[in-house]
Amino acid sequence: MKTNKAVNFIKRFLLTILFPLVIYVVMYILAKSKGVTYYGLTIDMWRTVLVNTSMTSVAALAIWLQVKNGRFDFSGGATMVLTAIIAGNMALKLNFGPVFYLVLCIAIGVVLCVITGTIYIVGRLPIMICTIGVALLYESITYLIYDAQGLNMMSNTKLTVFGRMPYILIVLAIALFVFVGYCYFTVAGKRSKLLANNQQASVNIGVKENKNVIQTFIVCGILLGCAACIYGSNNTVAPQSGLSTANTLFSNIIPAYMGVFVGAMSVDALGVVLAALGMEILNYGLSAIGYGSGGWQQIIVGTFMLLFYTFMAQLPRIKAARAKKARLAAPENV
Repeated sequence: MKTNKAVNFIKRFLLTILFPLVIYVVMYILAKSKGVTYYGLTIDMWRTVLVNTSMTSVAALAIWLQVKNGRFDFSGGATMVLTAIIAGNMALKLNFGPVFYLVLCIAIGVVLCVITGTIYIVGRLPIMICTIGVALLYESITYLIYDAQGLNMMSNTKLTVFGRMPYILIVLAIALFVFVGYCYFTVAGKRSKLLANNQQASVNIGVKENKNVIQTFIVCGILLGCAACIYGSNNTVAPQSGLSTANTLFSNIIPAYMGVFVGAMSVDALGVVLAALGMEILNYGLSAIGYGSGGWQQIIVGTFMLLFYTFMAQLPRIKAARAKKARLAAPENV
């Protein structure tokens, strides 16, 4: 019995890590064929890949939390940018350390997300209209505070440690702990899943939808606060307008959807992280072999994503066809 469980665990683990592993092997072969010697096991490469993976993963977890609960939040990018600007400038002015900066990011992210959730509940607006309006509101605030200077913490490197290795992994671990803990080990997280699957039936059995929405937005605020901490540590954050913040967050949307398939053998949170890792390995490899600029990277990544989704969409049919073929080839049918 224990042997079967161990074999099953190993099988599920190998299937889960297969996605980034295959991408790494393919890009390694391509890089060596092009004469690129630094792609593979160099410390600099993996430092860059892991930093980008952490940032992408935390933002993707925030996106996926709302999507899996039946909401598509366009205000996440604006929340992340505004949080980074406010928390970063407060930390600089008050001479806070990096831990307090992270705590500030989380606290401000939660407050902004609660405001968004409250507007959604009170206004009774469709989620898309509500979050687009909130995104425009938060973007306008970035021009009204701190003389429209945004945030630049590059002069104070002690505040940017959570944007570098190995401390960035702490932020990723916090985000994973919060996501998994809420979705799989709390009543609120399980009720969110019920609401997403059948809203009316869930309300009829006593699930309080408005309370659950606020709880989900609080958790999303924690995740966006973690993302804001990394984002502010690695970027000069400028004021935003015209829904440009939507692109800031949704540039990380690919791992959110791919993670569902990648993590099918384990949990979606791990799938999101491994999907992000695979995409960052791909992006680094494309840059290494000379396809990281001029639009080639976007074309290749877009094509890869389309093929991946097409294959996964057809996978049930492929399995059904194989099962039918096996039944017809069975001895009793011969």
